[in-house]
Amino acid sequence: MNINISNQKDGVKAILSGFKTDELNAKIELCKNGECACSCDPDMMQKIKSIDVTGQDGFATITITGDVDAQTLAPMMQKCLLGEKQ
Repeated sequence: MNINISNQKDGVKAILSGFKTDELNAKIELCKNGECACSCDPDMMQKIKSIDVTGQDGFATITITGDVDAQTLAPMMQKCLLGEKQ
């Protein structure tokens, strides 16, 4: 599994590869509903306006809109979505 996160104009974009899309979508839906399966930072979650996932098995793009940056979100996403520490 691999994750590449970069800053965008209104948030961040994460490109992920090597995983099952249905599992990723399930984790993202929990986060959107405020029911993260991992230990998300409540202050960070309040800064997020939207989370959108596009892609297919093995490859996806997650676009997070809000007052967030790649440097802060990268280790959180790595741990939460992929179960790894960066």
